Amino acid sequence: MSTDRQLTLAERIAAKLADLSPTESRVASYVREHPEDVAFLSVTELARLLVTSDATVIRTAQSLGYAGFPEMRRELMDNLRTRVTPAVRFGRSLEELGDTPGAILHHLLETQIDLLDQARRSVDPDRFESALEILHDAQRILVFAVGPAAHLTQGFVVRLQRIGSDAAAIGATGAALADALLTMREGDAMVALAYEPASAEARITLAEAGRRGVPVVLLTDTLAGLFGDQVRVALTASRGTPGTFTTLTVTGVLLDALLLGLTARERARSLHALQDYNRLPARITGEEIEDSPGTV
Repeated sequence: MSTDRQLTLAERIAAKLADLSPTESRVASYVREHPEDVAFLSVTELARLLVTSDATVIRTAQSLGYAGFPEMRRELMDNLRTRVTPAVRFGRSLEELGDTPGAILHHLLETQIDLLDQARRSVDPDRFESALEILHDAQRILVFAVGPAAHLTQGFVVRLQRIGSDAAAIGATGAALADALLTMREGDAMVALAYEPASAEARITLAEAGRRGVPVVLLTDTLAGLFGDQVRVALTASRGTPGTFTTLTVTGVLLDALLLGLTARERARSLHALQDYNRLPARITGEEIEDSPGTV
């Protein structure tokens, strides 16, 4: 027969649940049903959540065969290391942040600085120039992303339009995505944001772009190899340490760089488009504004 140390947490709870006191049973059941939450809680936090005492939480862990709550918590953490759900990523990040607002701010700023420094070394200038050539030569720029990155595409498209570029965002799913992909045509180029794990929408969109002869500039963390045959240029946009809270800072900076690069290549057209944009609010609101280039 297996010993306690060889049993999983779920097996321990199943074997000993009937022997636990009612309060210990409630703690054990919560741990079994919410392992992602418990893995990142302290004894006091879990006790407060379940309206019980620290001693009860510790006793529950010991009744299940652990030396104490920390040992049980370590097992939960180990079990989650290969699971990268949003809750797990966020929980791991909270472990690193510290307990004070100042510590959180400092950690986040340091993380962003490190990621941008990595990007400065890893984004090849020649590839970036090739990406600009593709977008500059396009009659229309399509920008694809789904999920949290989709809000970046909307802003990028609006700013492209303000400098006189024909641009459209693709961020739909299901039948709406199919409708959007049907509009791809010769003369288009695409900026695609795709991250690990690759979504079905990203796979289908890039495959369809390849089938229709639309060159793709891919901003990605680890998927350059996966989509290598379907993209013209891939730019590395790290989102942080795998398995932790992710950030789109580098992605946003690369989009800004592409926008400014295109503006510089068509300076006269861009400034003229911005002046036109700047005049429109005055016509809409009836208020006079300074006749100067608008903002991108």
